[in-house]
Amino acid sequence: MRIFTGQHERSIDAKNRLTLPTQLRAALGPDREGNGVYITLGEHRGTLSVFTEQGYKAMASRSGTEFTPGPESRSFELQYYSISEYVELDKQGRIVLPGRLRRKAKLCDEALLVGQKNRFDIWNRAEFEKVLGIDWESDDWPDWQGFLRMKPGQAEQAGQ
Repeated sequence: MRIFTGQHERSIDAKNRLTLPTQLRAALGPDREGNGVYITLGEHRGTLSVFTEQGYKAMASRSGTEFTPGPESRSFELQYYSISEYVELDKQGRIVLPGRLRRKAKLCDEALLVGQKNRFDIWNRAEFEKVLGIDWESDDWPDWQGFLRMKPGQAEQAGQ
């Protein structure tokens, strides 16, 4: 599977259809299990996350709720999996955003599709720019290379 990268501006039509750009369709992979994706509420308020079938299954297997019995696990599973939806891509490479998810994310007619490694997120552009918080005109850029050189688990230790 290819990694989802980039930023892609798109329109959402009156029927809640969103055309995926060629780059994102290619990242879905020719050997994917089906012809659809899973859509759920995103990590950031006001976004939707889109996973391949394989990516969604991998994420679900990592959640570990089956090893943490109790009301929090049951509540999480009830909320998260009931709000998630599987949608098919049509022949034009479009997906139909479920109306309730679009309303919860407060997405307007214009959207920004943002690659997120194992998924892509659907954002309102203004909200994305606000959350990103990078002043591209200054010389003070984030230390991405330092973060990329970290070993697994180092980022969590640094944040303690």
